[in-house]
Amino acid sequence: MKYEFPVTELFDSIDGEGKRTGLMATFVRLAGCDLRCTYCDTVYSQRREDAAEHLTEDALFARITARPWKRVTLTGGEPLLQPIEGLCRRLGNAGYECNIETNGAEPLFAKRPPRLFYTMDWKCPDSAMEGRMREENFARLGAEDVVKFVVGSRRDLLAMERVVRRHLAFPGAPRAYVSPVFGKIAPEALVDFVRERELGDVTVQVQLHKVIWPPDRRGV
Repeated sequence: MKYEFPVTELFDSIDGEGKRTGLMATFVRLAGCDLRCTYCDTVYSQRREDAAEHLTEDALFARITARPWKRVTLTGGEPLLQPIEGLCRRLGNAGYECNIETNGAEPLFAKRPPRLFYTMDWKCPDSAMEGRMREENFARLGAEDVVKFVVGSRRDLLAMERVVRRHLAFPGAPRAYVSPVFGKIAPEALVDFVRERELGDVTVQVQLHKVIWPPDRRGV
């Protein structure tokens, strides 16, 4: 029997954060996550049972490739809890650029599929999940990847700075992006911190989809 992926939702929208911000993509949200961050905004996709449908790899590939976009974002939940490497290879070989949004607690692929990049979270103290981060994942990241920090306080910002200076401050390193926990810290506080600490290669961002649409709206 073929494996069936638990899909919470599949939709078209702009990437709301990271290096493809504002560009259209096909989103596949897979159900199930091994973390419970204090600020989680996808509680509706934390458990495998939250899936709206279950699709085989062939069916999921067909659904994605029926859409007009050559960009795919695999998100969750936590997509790396699912056996998605084969799907990513098929999509890459077909000319699709895949972005895996991963929570930092799961190992990255030993051999990267073609046309794939990671947007990897690094959880800061306010998330209550900092201790689950896999430092060894940095060895499998490159200049095409993104490390994302979601911060809710100055404590989180200082934690971000430590990781940036240790792992992301050299040529060819992934780009660092920092965004506020929605409603917990003002975006200008992030700009002030980056300026104060002279973190010239850190990109301050907001979640664009939460600016365009209501913050709790799904499918965007």
